Formats: sequence, C-alpha cells, structure tokens
Amino acid sequence: MSISSFGRRRFMAFAGAAVLTGCSAKSRFSVSQQPEAAAGVQPLFVATSRAADPVPIAYGKERANRLSFAQLSISVPHAHQAGNIELPPSNTVDPAKHFALVGAKTLPGADSFVRAVQRDAAQSSEEAVLFVHGYNNNFSDSVYRHAQIAWDYELRGPQIHFAWPSAAHPLEYAYDRDSVLIARDHLATLLRTLLHKNGLRLSLVGHSMGSLLIMEALRQIGLTDRQGTIDKLASVTLVSPDIDMDLFRSQAASLGRLPQPFIVAVAQNDRLLGLASGLSGGAARLGSVEDLDQLEALGISTIDMTGLGNGGNNHFLPGTSSAAIALIKGLREAAPGPLSTLTLGPVNITLSR
Repeated sequence: MSISSFGRRRFMAFAGAAVLTGCSAKSRFSVSQQPEAAAGVQPLFVATSRAADPVPIAYGKERANRLSFAQLSISVPHAHQAGNIELPPSNTVDPAKHFALVGAKTLPGADSFVRAVQRDAAQSSEEAVLFVHGYNNNFSDSVYRHAQIAWDYELRGPQIHFAWPSAAHPLEYAYDRDSVLIARDHLATLLRTLLHKNGLRLSLVGHSMGSLLIMEALRQIGLTDRQGTIDKLASVTLVSPDIDMDLFRSQAASLGRLPQPFIVAVAQNDRLLGLASGLSGGAARLGSVEDLDQLEALGISTIDMTGLGNGGNNHFLPGTSSAAIALIKGLREAAPGPLSTLTLGPVNITLSR
C-alpha cells in the first residue's frame, strides 16, 4: 500500500494525528512520503480495541467498546540490522536510515478487513500471522516491532496486528492486565471470523502479556465452540509468555488439547518476567519455566533461549537477537527427524511428541 492509494491530503491528516500519540519521540510514528528511499515496505493489517486518540490511526490507552480496523505500511531502511528498530533521533526522518510510516487508511468494519486479508493471502499463497504485543507498549511501538519481526523473518503472508489498550507505562502493570481481560472477547470474535473463512491459514504469535490474551481468547472459544474451530489454527507460538503457570495449566485443560504445533520460547534469565513474578506474589511465569518436561507433557514444543542472553532484559530474544533470528529462520529448513531434543549451540529445543 503506497501513499498514492488514498491520496496525499488524507495521508497527512492521518499522519499528523499519529504523531500526536504519546509524549516522546519513541512513542510516535516517524512519517515519510518517500517509501522509494527505503529498502522495502512492510504492510500490516490492524485490528485494535484501543480507542482512537484523537482520530483514526492514532490510538491511545483508552479502551474501546468495539474493534477498529486499518491498514498501515511501514518502510524498512537500507541500514536495518536484524533485531533492531532504527528510529530517527529527531523529527527528521530518512527512510534510508529509519523505520517510517509511509501509508495508512482505516477500514469500515470486520467484513472489509477480512476480505482484504483474504485477498492478500490469495496473492501470497502464504499463511496469515496474527501478532499480539505485550505489556508496556504504545501503538506505534507495537506496530514497529511487528513490522520488524515480519521483515526479519521474511514472512510473506498477511500480517495482522492485534493492538490492545496497553497504558504504555512500566508502573501500570495492573491496568495492562485488566485491559487484556477486557480485550479477550474482541480477539475471540476476530479469531472466529478469520478461522471460519475457507482457505485462510492462520498462525498466532503472542509476546509477553499478549500471550495471556491469546490463551484467554482460545479458552473463550473452547468453552463456547466445538474444538474444530481451534483445530483450524496452523500454529500457536508464545514468546516470553507472561502467564502464571497454574493459570496456564487451567487454560490448557479447558481446551482439552492444544492446537498443534504449539511452541513456547522461554528464557530462565528473563529479567522482566522476574519482575512480573514479583508483582504477582512470586508465582512462576510460563516464559521463564525451568522444568520443560511439564510443558512437553502438555504437547508443547519449547525453545530454551537462556544461553542467548545478551546482558539486557532478555525478554524478547526471538525478536531482538540477531543470533536467535538467524537460528529460528534456519530451523524452517532443518529436519530433526525422530529426535525429541535438538541442541544448536546455546539453544535447546524440545519437540513435542
């Protein structure tokens, strides 16, 4: 989607509203009308339960009563390095060096949204990926992260970004968790709509608290629909999931059986999950579990990335570590055969039987 697809004036109105979102340079979209200067453009379909702030495309922390839909185009710079989001140090953006918003339009409703996703899937002949961001993310941060992941992993199918109303503040953990619980009905409804469309293959990817939202939505579907709805999923991947282990067992039990493949990426040295555990009374989190056998018993494939810790918070290594990205991309072509455990350097991978 380019700027010409909806006109310069309309784009600048949307872009101006987007820049108003947040209070720092990091929380704003960098806007450019020169997508040709970039290495390429990553399209995203957006479904959000955030309230528009103050107009479409700029979405804030407030909770909406219904989903809104949009299409965005994010340019990726020539200078891009895997795992990074190159942002401009000032209001001046150079698409050759920085990520930028280069296209945006709203969609009138779920029907037009799903039709657009279906068209994209038919053209690419690839599965759609629905990504749910984590705690402490504003709208532009989560959009840029999804664009970066899709670009780095060379995902060619439709990319669906589900944006829930995070307060984007490290001290508002409780607000974010409540927002996830409020948003679960919205996500469940969207998943039902997408999965009931013939020919659409859909994978789910959740990060941190976004994994909690995915599990709550699947539980909601499992309690009200036949198992066949969830069985239509191509895969589920939870990265650094911020979920209480006891809660996860309860969620998994309510589904009867987990959709396959079901993958969990963990790191025992995830510092942010350590903080989350402290905020939750010391309860163990799924994303930092040490006993991987208990996950294998549930039919879960695990990727233990503890050995790739880089001295930071280690909270999103599959998205921010260039080494992890290269390794996981390589696994697509690997054929581990009957092995139940695969060790690649510092990474241990346990495959569910």
